[in-house]
Amino acid sequence: MFRDQIEIEVTAGRGGDGVVSFFREKFIPKGGPDGGDGGRGGDVYLRASEHVDSLAKVSRRHYKAESGAHGQGGTRHGRAGEDLYIDVPLGTRVYDAETGELLADLVEPGQVVRVARGGEGGRGNAAFTSPTRQAPRFAEAGLPGEKRRLRLELLSLADVGLVGYPNAGKSSLLAALTHARPKVASYPFTTLTPNLGVVEDAEGMRRFTLADIPGIIEGASEGKGLGLEFLRHIARTRGLLFVLDASEDPEEALGTLLREIEAYDPELLRRPALVALNKTDLLEEGETELWADALARYGYPVLAISAKTGEGLSALKEALFALLEKAPKVKPAEPKPKERVEAGIRVREVEEGVFEVEAPEIERAVARIKGDLFEAMPYLHEKFKRLGLEEALRRAGVRAGDTVRVAGLEFEYIPD
Repeated sequence: MFRDQIEIEVTAGRGGDGVVSFFREKFIPKGGPDGGDGGRGGDVYLRASEHVDSLAKVSRRHYKAESGAHGQGGTRHGRAGEDLYIDVPLGTRVYDAETGELLADLVEPGQVVRVARGGEGGRGNAAFTSPTRQAPRFAEAGLPGEKRRLRLELLSLADVGLVGYPNAGKSSLLAALTHARPKVASYPFTTLTPNLGVVEDAEGMRRFTLADIPGIIEGASEGKGLGLEFLRHIARTRGLLFVLDASEDPEEALGTLLREIEAYDPELLRRPALVALNKTDLLEEGETELWADALARYGYPVLAISAKTGEGLSALKEALFALLEKAPKVKPAEPKPKERVEAGIRVREVEEGVFEVEAPEIERAVARIKGDLFEAMPYLHEKFKRLGLEEALRRAGVRAGDTVRVAGLEFEYIPD
C-alpha cells in the first residue's frame, strides 16, 4: 500500500551510568578509584534511499536506538549504543510533529538527518578524583536519549508532472511515453498514488522523469477529494504538462486547474508548462483546431495528441525536452530551526527567609549523582557557581542565614 504521510515516534538511546568502584587486589587493600564511564546512547537518523518507494515501508510506529552500556571497575568504559538508521523514500520531508518545524528535506540518495540525539554517558568515580578529593564515592548517571514525534511527508521527485482531471488520460499517456505500467481503465475515478516513469529520446542520450499525479477536482485547494495530496506532489516538479480530455470541454477544465493551483501556491504557475489536448481521436473533423485556438489564450503552447493511437506523441516528447532545457531545478526546502531557549535560574521567596530555586541544569546535575550525595556536595557547589546560582541568589536578595531549596536539597546560605 502506498503511503505519502505518516507519523512516527523516535527515541535515542540512554547514556550508560558511570560506576563507583575501587581497585582491589591482594596486598593492596586501599586501591584508588577505578570506576569507568558509561557509553553514550545511540542516535536516530533518517536516511534517503532509492530502494524505498513509499512511507508504508516505514512499518513501525516507534523506533528506539540502543542504549549505552554502564561503566565497570578497572576504569573500563561502557560501549556506546549503536546508532539507528531508518530508510525513507527520496523526497521525504521531515517535520517535528509537535512544533511543525521542518527538520530536513531528503532528496539525495544517502542524505541523512539526525532526528534524536543519544544521551550522554555518566562519568565513573575515577573521573572525579582531584588533589582534595582522592577517593570519591559518587558517580554520574547517564542522561536519557532525546524523544521526538515526527511527521513524514513524501513529495514525488519528478521533472514533469501530469496535471489534469480524473480520466483525462494521464495514466495512458504515462504508459505511452515511458515503460511505466500504471493501472489504466475507463472509469471516472482518479489514480490513487503517484506513478513515475522515465522518458528517453530515440538515442537514449536524453531522459527525464514524468509523474502521473493523483487527479485534481474542483475545490482541491480546499481539501476536496484528494486535492491537497495531489497539490503536494506537484510542488517538486520543474515543469507541468496539463492533460485535457478533448471530448469534455477542455477550456473549462484548464481554467479550473489553473485556479486550484493558484489558490494552493501561485509560485507553481511560474514554472514552464505545456498543454496536451488528449483524446483527439474522439473529435469530429475541425474540432481539434477550434479547441487548440481556444486554449491558446491561456498563454501555453498547445499540442494535440492521442495517447491511445500515438498521434502527436513524438512532437510532445520533443517539446518537453525543450521545456526542461530552460527550466531551473527546484531547490529542496531549507530547514529553519527554531531557537530552543531553556529556562535559566528562577529564585522566589516562598516565606520569610526561605527561597526556592527552579533551575533545570542544576536539577539535572543533582539528579545524575549516584552514590554518596553528601560527599558530592563540594563538587556540586563548584558546579552551581559555574552555572550562576550564586549570582542569582544575590540578585534575588538572599542573605546569609536564609534557607535555600534547590533540586530537593535544602541548605543555609553562606555567601563566599
